[in-house]
Amino acid sequence: AAAARRRHRFEAALAAEAVDLGTLAQLTWSGVPEGLSRAEVWQLLLGYRPLAKDRRAETIRRKRQEYFELRRGLYDASLAVRLAGCQGSVAKGRAAPSRGTSSGNCDAEAGLLEQIRKDLPRMQVRSIALPLAGELVDHPSIHALMERVLFVWAVRQPASGYVQGHADVLLPLLFVSLLDASDQPLCDLDSQFLKGLGEERLAQIEADSYWCLAKILSEIFDHYTHDWPGIQRMTRELQEVLRRIDAPLVAHLEALGLNVFHVTFQWIACLMVRDLPLESCLRLWDTLIAESGTAAAGHQGRRRSAGFEALLIYFCACLAEYFSPRMRAMDLEAISHFVHHLPTDSLGLADIEVLLSEAFVLQSLFQQAPGHLPAKLAA
Repeated sequence: AAAARRRHRFEAALAAEAVDLGTLAQLTWSGVPEGLSRAEVWQLLLGYRPLAKDRRAETIRRKRQEYFELRRGLYDASLAVRLAGCQGSVAKGRAAPSRGTSSGNCDAEAGLLEQIRKDLPRMQVRSIALPLAGELVDHPSIHALMERVLFVWAVRQPASGYVQGHADVLLPLLFVSLLDASDQPLCDLDSQFLKGLGEERLAQIEADSYWCLAKILSEIFDHYTHDWPGIQRMTRELQEVLRRIDAPLVAHLEALGLNVFHVTFQWIACLMVRDLPLESCLRLWDTLIAESGTAAAGHQGRRRSAGFEALLIYFCACLAEYFSPRMRAMDLEAISHFVHHLPTDSLGLADIEVLLSEAFVLQSLFQQAPGHLPAKLAA
C-alpha cells in the first residue's frame, strides 16, 4: 500500500503542467519506482528537460539540434577523426591539416581520439545479475555513440579535456535512456533491441546523454582539472569524517603509508560506477541527482555539487566503514588491490538503501555540528 501511494505521488508529480522540482527531488531521493521513466526523472532534476509541460517538446528538440550542430562542427569535421576513419586506429601526420585547422590542434585531437578508443573497450558493466548488459555496452554503435559524446565534451572543455572517468559518468546516463527507449526491464536489456531502435532514436539518446553528462560534469568540473583539486577537497573532508567514525581504519591506512585519497580516488572520480553493480549504482544516482535537484529547487548558491560531492563524501565514508574490518586485516598490497576491486556484487538494493540512510544521518550530524570538522572543511 505504501509503495502504491508513493508511485501515485510520483505519477501525479510528473503529470503536472509544471513539475514541482522540490517535490520531485524529495520523491526521487528514495528511488524511482520500477516502471516509471528514470530517464525522464533524471532529466527533469538535472535541468535538461523543462519543468513546464508546454515548453518541453520544443526545448528538447532545440537542445538536440544544438548538439547535432556541435557534433558536426567538432567531431564530424575533425581532421583527426576523418584520418582515423572507423577502423579504430588513429592516424597521425598522414595528411596536411585542413584549412583553418592547425597541426597542433590536429595532433591534440588525434591523441584525444586515441585515448578514448583505448578506454572504451576496457569498460565493463559491474553486475552478475545482468549478463546481457556487457554485450550491449560492447556493441559498436554504443562505442561510436560514446566516442562522439566524449570527444565533443573534451574539445569544448579544454581545461579538463578527457579523462577515463568521464566514460564511467556517461554510462549510467546512457543506460537509463536506452531503458526508456526499450520499454524492457534492466535484466532483459541487450544489444538485440538496438536493431529495431533506429538511427534517429539513437541519435536523440546520444544528444540527451550529452547534455546530462555536461550538467553533471559542470557541477564537479574541478574534479578533472590539473591535480584534481575537487577530488583532493573531497578526500580531505572524507578523511576527517573517517577519523571521527572509524579512527582504527585511518590509523591502519596511515601505518601502511596510505591516505584516503589513494583509497577512494576511483570511487569519487568514477562516481561509484566501477565499484557498484549497475542496478545499485542507478539507485545511488537517484539520490545523488535528487540532492542536486533539491539544491536547485531551493536556489541555493553552492560552490560544489550537493549530490555528487557533498552527499557522496558521506556515502563513501559509510562504505569504507562497512568494509573496515576486512581492510584493517590487510597489508599494503592486499588493500591496494581490494579498494580497486570492491566485493560489492552481493550488495543488493536494500544494502544501498541502508548505506544511503546512514550517509544522510551522518551528513546531518556533521552539518548540525560543524565543529567536528576543521574550520576550512566545515565552511
